[in-house]
Amino acid sequence: MNIKSIAIAVILGSVGGAAISSLLIKNQQHEFEARLIKSPPIVVVDFAKMAMKYPEGASSIELEGLMMKTNEAVIKLREAGYLVIDAGAVVSAPEDVYLPEDFIK
Repeated sequence: MNIKSIAIAVILGSVGGAAISSLLIKNQQHEFEARLIKSPPIVVVDFAKMAMKYPEGASSIELEGLMMKTNEAVIKLREAGYLVIDAGAVVSAPEDVYLPEDFIK
């Protein structure tokens, strides 16, 4: 074999390998994007933090009303297609998936 044949074989092998790799990566990317489309959006609710914001000395009726507002907000989110997760069950999450405090008012 001469050097020219070896160089051609290396070039063809590299181009072929790159083309196959590109196709496999595009296929995996497409599968990932399809799975993301099927996944519901997520919102994390910090119930403990919300409970700490309840006014001190509030009556049980006032506290029950605040809890009902929180539950209604969770139901609205669920009906809108969100997966609602309690922050107590979350190890780590980006700040933008947490339910804003002003959402429940």
